[in-house]
Amino acid sequence: MHNLKKKKISGIWFYGLSGSGKTFASTYLKKKIKKPFVIDGDYVRKELSKDLSYTNTDRTKQINRMLSIGKLSIYNNTFPIISTVWMTKEVYKKAIKNKILVIEVIRNNFEKIKKKHKTYKYKKNVVGKNFHLAKIKSKKLFNSGNNLFKNELKKLL
Repeated sequence: MHNLKKKKISGIWFYGLSGSGKTFASTYLKKKIKKPFVIDGDYVRKELSKDLSYTNTDRTKQINRMLSIGKLSIYNNTFPIISTVWMTKEVYKKAIKNKILVIEVIRNNFEKIKKKHKTYKYKKNVVGKNFHLAKIKSKKLFNSGNNLFKNELKKLL
């Protein structure tokens, strides 16, 4: 896993299925990183992207907006911690070019969680249910539960 200080990373982007631990990871790192700026996909969608639906095309527009906010954050000397469900190879490449470390968060035993998680019940256009993430050669962060996951997150610092 990367060490943010040694690698001169300008930001970090967590992506993965709903319930995988992206918000937990963002909140944890927010407390540990100097000048953090959390950019949560759900909040940006609620405040800035009300015009978008949940199609693949609109999800891609959303993550391009997230990348732009991340770049503004870097420009303003803060450290963006971005969190989204969706990722494409094109946006991944742009993020890397801007020194944003992109990490897929994967929850162990996810099928059990999926059965109980509110996002997967009776909804359409859900990533992980109706369509799937692109295969991207990003770093992977496995969430095996809070204490083990915290240990994995500490390795980033």
